[in-house]
Amino acid sequence: MRAGLTQRRVRAVVPAVLAAVALTLSACSSGASGDNASDADITKALGTPNKATGSPVLLGLISDGKGTSIDQSAEIKGAQAAIGYANDYLGGINGHAIQLKVCETQNSPSQATDCANQMVSAKVSAVVAGTLAEADQVISVLGAAKIPAFFSQAASKAGLSTPGIFSMTNALNYFSTPAAYAKQQGFGRATMVVIDVPGASGPAQQIGSLLFGKANVAYNVVPIPPGTADMTPQIQAAEANSPKMYMLLGDATFCSSAIKALRTLGVQSTILASETCVNSDASASIPGGYDGVKVVASLEFNSEDAEFKTFKAALSRYGDGTAPASIPGIGYAVALGLVRALNAAKVTDTSPAGLQAAVQSAPPVPYPLNGGATFQCNGKAVSLSPNICSANGIIADAAQDGTLSNYQVVQAGDLLTTGG
Repeated sequence: MRAGLTQRRVRAVVPAVLAAVALTLSACSSGASGDNASDADITKALGTPNKATGSPVLLGLISDGKGTSIDQSAEIKGAQAAIGYANDYLGGINGHAIQLKVCETQNSPSQATDCANQMVSAKVSAVVAGTLAEADQVISVLGAAKIPAFFSQAASKAGLSTPGIFSMTNALNYFSTPAAYAKQQGFGRATMVVIDVPGASGPAQQIGSLLFGKANVAYNVVPIPPGTADMTPQIQAAEANSPKMYMLLGDATFCSSAIKALRTLGVQSTILASETCVNSDASASIPGGYDGVKVVASLEFNSEDAEFKTFKAALSRYGDGTAPASIPGIGYAVALGLVRALNAAKVTDTSPAGLQAAVQSAPPVPYPLNGGATFQCNGKAVSLSPNICSANGIIADAAQDGTLSNYQVVQAGDLLTTGG
């Protein structure tokens, strides 16, 4: 394959940045309202009841959960809300009631292996997961046992190449979406300001250079150490390249400093930031807050959208009243996305092999909370890897406090190919 080297390069450097993203997503602003809805509103949002009455199908959920340094436990509530909603309103999986076995890795490699072994012992038909920090340990066990796993993102070498392992969203979103947007807007030059840790600055250089190069956008990377309060010198030096767009990748504290520097210098270029940059608490420290910043997001939270209203209602009824936000959204979307694909395929064989075959044969279906964009796990969504089910990304406008609106789906499929 002419682009085999390109494919190996991308596979080799992605996993660490996804782990870093998983650790910082809890800081991102959902732009969603957490106000309480009446029971009548909840019932209306959930739709017409269609209760599953058939024999149960056991699915597994593996989540980082609550560890010593992060708390992703709301992801579990989101997945449980999706399953409760599916069982009562979508007929489960083609009439079969869904049961969910949950295990938390707590960011421990040994616990991740144990969780995967628990799923094998329980004889689950499939596993769903978000963006696990220790994904490869899970993939190793489930791949050997031929139990399909459906991640929000799993872009390690194992995640991209192991049969039966799927990334249901665009695993390269933080690089492909900005590159596609720059191409769409006709920006000839772009600069990525990235927190200088191996899991971010390395991929920004290698993956970013590849994808922006394919978009025919001149690309420069400015790695800045964590804790740098004043980034004015680095931004001033970057201005020598006259970039039309700055992409920020880091946590909220890092990106706040970057935005302050850009505004101090009066930079007029478009500012694009990863959703991990955006935190309502941090907005007060930025002159003007996030107003005018565009955000690369993985989910869409539009309070007027029927999809969001269903999500919010499902959390109220089946997710212990968890407030709608990014972390529960990830668990909800990946679990409900799997159910949608299986029902679209009219699955009858609920064994692991049967569920995998059904998902691979399913037509395109809307991915939950993704602006109506579809996913399809037939191996053709992204030629870079048959395990990636979508090339979509989302860009939204941020208000001063970080609330997001005006979501736009961005297609990056032409950049995510193995061709040169």
